[in-house]
Amino acid sequence: MPSFKKNRQRGNILIAILVAIVVVAMLTMAVSQYSEQQSDSVTRQTQDDQISRTLTQASTLGSAVHQMLVNGEDPATLYTNLSQLKPGDTGFETAPNNFKIYHPLGGGVSYMAASSPQASAIATAFNINAASIIKGVGPTDVTVGDIVFTAKIASASACQRINKILNGSTTVPVLTTSTFDALFTAGTTVTVDSSNCASCVNVPRLCVSNTAANAWGFYSVLLPG
Repeated sequence: MPSFKKNRQRGNILIAILVAIVVVAMLTMAVSQYSEQQSDSVTRQTQDDQISRTLTQASTLGSAVHQMLVNGEDPATLYTNLSQLKPGDTGFETAPNNFKIYHPLGGGVSYMAASSPQASAIATAFNINAASIIKGVGPTDVTVGDIVFTAKIASASACQRINKILNGSTTVPVLTTSTFDALFTAGTTVTVDSSNCASCVNVPRLCVSNTAANAWGFYSVLLPG
């Protein structure tokens, strides 16, 4: 009889130990998952803040271009003569200044380099392309071109997040590599249409990748042509 009681006591102790181990394991997992969720939340907030800076810069430049039109600039002349000279550049203070987007007498935008502290860590190579065409965005699509803000984006996740914020989808359309390089690296005149990015047609703001999906870029039409 005593032996039976001892065995039962040992069995109860073993069960209690196993239950304790399971409880500790569950608590450890819960804490780990919570920590991961908190870390993911902080990462997302940081990424969204950086994306917001890039989108805000594009919106600021767009507002400046439209203000230049309100001030009496002819659209066709603006497409041709828009200047990105910044403070310190040769000729920045040389009149006329009305076409200089970063001059107080032009667009009046405070210059922000992609590498500046207030800029986004996920975006580089800010540029304004004043002749490329995003098919379906402008009224002509042929004769004038669009004024387009461009920025290279550091990662696929940032590109997906930009599109989620702007268009509600994480899909990253593919732009043929030659067109991607021309628009985001060389800053040369290109036409983005159904032949090189069908998903870009009619879309004024979008983040895209190259064909190899190892480079990403964001464009925003500041003034459709």
